Amino acid sequence: MTSRWVNGLQDDAASAPPHWFTDEAGDHFCLACRRERAVEIALDDAPDASTEARAKLRSAAVVEFELERDPERTEGEIARSARTSIGAVRKARKRLGV
Repeated sequence: MTSRWVNGLQDDAASAPPHWFTDEAGDHFCLACRRERAVEIALDDAPDASTEARAKLRSAAVVEFELERDPERTEGEIARSARTSIGAVRKARKRLGV
């Protein structure tokens, strides 16, 4: 995805928009892209998984990403962000120990 600042609103040409992540290579990632990267990593670890298993991996990867990103958020907030149940968030929180 390519993103540009509105004319005149960016002071530093190298800076990312607020709340974006910058990796070691200097690439900037929005929240949606960061979630998708977490899913891709999870799916890469299970290349032979069935369609159903891949769906579960996708959901779990987004929940884990959200928990690691901001563990202080409530289960309800994370569930809405990840489009899953509060129970799934609680299980992931317990599994990750956060």
